Amino acid sequence: MKTWSGKLKATFHGPRHWELNKELWFFSAEAFDFLDCWRDLGVKIVKPRSMSKNEPKVKIVVSKSYHTDLASIHRAAWSFIAPWDVARAAVIHDVLYEALRENKANFSPACVAEMRKNADNIMLEGMRAAEPDVRKSKIMTVYLVLRLLGGMALKHSSFRERQGW
Repeated sequence: MKTWSGKLKATFHGPRHWELNKELWFFSAEAFDFLDCWRDLGVKIVKPRSMSKNEPKVKIVVSKSYHTDLASIHRAAWSFIAPWDVARAAVIHDVLYEALRENKANFSPACVAEMRKNADNIMLEGMRAAEPDVRKSKIMTVYLVLRLLGGMALKHSSFRERQGW
């Protein structure tokens, strides 16, 4: 079973603005235990018809025409953490954070923290599954930054939301 839908295909509309030209999907083992939670938040996530009992996975889907900034990394950091090789994982992560941010008032702080950690772990899993491989040092840097600072993204609207995409 493929892990990713293939290369990211998107149209550039200007600074920090890309639109997906085709559906993006990722098979995630990390999301399996949170399947119903993510569905309840409006994330398009499905169980495959045939699935390994040893390693169950679910398919997280981002629709064609989704607008994204690819990865919310400050331009100054691009020289050492350019988002291109982690962009697919970042788009999946953005969809999860967006759903959680929009619905966080309906959940306890502990539940929000648990869902945030799952979203970060899905990004980690996605970066590890990237083709071509992403340097391990970059994967861990991105993941640690997410764990340390990602909570702020749940408190404020995203760039995408502020732009009205």
